[in-house]
Amino acid sequence: MKVIVIGLDGAGFELIDRWIAEGRLPNIESIKKGGVWADMHSVLPPVTSPNWKAYSTGKNPGKLGIFWWENIDWSNIRVYYPSERKFLNKEIWDYVSEAGMKVVVIGMPTTFPPKKVNGIMVSGAPDTEESGFTYPAELEYELKKKNWKNHPQTPFEVDEPKRVQEILGIIDRTFQAANLMAMKYNPDFLQAVTFYTNNLHHFLWDGEGTREAWELIDKYIGQFRDYGYDILIMSDHGSNRIHQVFNINTWLQQEGYLKMKSSTSSMLYNMGITVGTLSSIASKLRLLGLLQKIVPRRIMREIPAANGEVRREAKAGRVDWEKSRALASGQGPIYLNPANSDNDKLKNEIKEKLESLVVPKTGKKVIERVYFKEEIYSGKYLPEAPDLIVDQAKGIHIPGGVGQKQVFDLPHRWKGENKKYGLFMAYGPNISIGKELKDVSILDLAPTILHLLGLTVPIDMDGKVLREAFREGSDPAVRPTQYSAIKEGPVIKQKLQGLKRRNKL
Repeated sequence: MKVIVIGLDGAGFELIDRWIAEGRLPNIESIKKGGVWADMHSVLPPVTSPNWKAYSTGKNPGKLGIFWWENIDWSNIRVYYPSERKFLNKEIWDYVSEAGMKVVVIGMPTTFPPKKVNGIMVSGAPDTEESGFTYPAELEYELKKKNWKNHPQTPFEVDEPKRVQEILGIIDRTFQAANLMAMKYNPDFLQAVTFYTNNLHHFLWDGEGTREAWELIDKYIGQFRDYGYDILIMSDHGSNRIHQVFNINTWLQQEGYLKMKSSTSSMLYNMGITVGTLSSIASKLRLLGLLQKIVPRRIMREIPAANGEVRREAKAGRVDWEKSRALASGQGPIYLNPANSDNDKLKNEIKEKLESLVVPKTGKKVIERVYFKEEIYSGKYLPEAPDLIVDQAKGIHIPGGVGQKQVFDLPHRWKGENKKYGLFMAYGPNISIGKELKDVSILDLAPTILHLLGLTVPIDMDGKVLREAFREGSDPAVRPTQYSAIKEGPVIKQKLQGLKRRNKL
């Protein structure tokens, strides 16, 4: 048996159902009608990292040690991304390779630098670089001969039509390469991903450029469908239109939980120097590419956005770490200062305030629910996890920067934001027909794929095999799920028994 997985960052039915109804996406429509589909739960927060890793490992962020594009470390006064942890857990292609089966993985986020597999791997955006992104290394030369690019070069703010065309080119080359590699290597497992669907969702939402990208993807999905393999189409999270921006760190500051201090970025903002003004000037002088090459990243990080916001590592220089009691990341993970003497009380206090918060002009909820970390995470990195995790309400965008001047704002730069329900579809000889699945998690895909391929499922994966997706009488439907043989203590044995019951063995 062979499996193809098409990964579409930020994809959700909320955006594409209209285009399906209009007949613009005939291949996606045929797969939805002729297979199974679901609104699929992401892990919180619903963002590229950690969700692509949750997909490929079948493990929750508490086992990964990655909780957004940044972790906040009060003890060492830093905001950082623990990139080395991307490789601590085995992924689908590792298990497939170890079984002696061929793999082709192209465009997968959070895989840079690429690892050795039994086949090929091409790391994907947003965290890959323009060199050193392939295994084997010589494949990079072959791709670059065909004008391969991992990232568009033109910002949306400078030239939107050009940016769209660059993205369409990246999507086209990604799936074209996947098609060629499938024919050349005849892999048992093929994974092809494009990150830049979500980039279009953020900046254009349902605009013409986004629709063009989806029509291009639909064309390639038709080609992959014709291979006769079991094909899975999935996303790391969904998307929805932004109606209101909630600057969570500004709210924490207003409530007295976060204290700020002056910095280089605040002085630049007061002088009218922002990312937008510099990009505009450099573009007019045709120096944008040179500016990106010669200005060190540490300096670029200090330059604020138009609303005064600075992000990630630059946040550390703005925060008064001794006087602050809480600090948040994007989409709402909140870390409490461990030096606080009343953190149990503080967690409940912030939770109650956020859950009762409404947009002043509309009265609509800002937050659906706030979770304590123990409610949704488990694993060795639980002590490092954010103390509170926010499930944002529909239409709410929560930036993770600091320095914004107001708590609530209207959308400016982005039109679309991530949401927790992504997209899942499956189609093929072993897949049921015309069936909507319920209670599907992104954590379920790795176990399901391994089972489809006839491999054992590691017992430390958090997801379940989606047996309800299989066609009655097919091999994966009748074959019992086998779990990796590991030393069983009482807890592991209990979990194994629970998994067997859940998968109806």
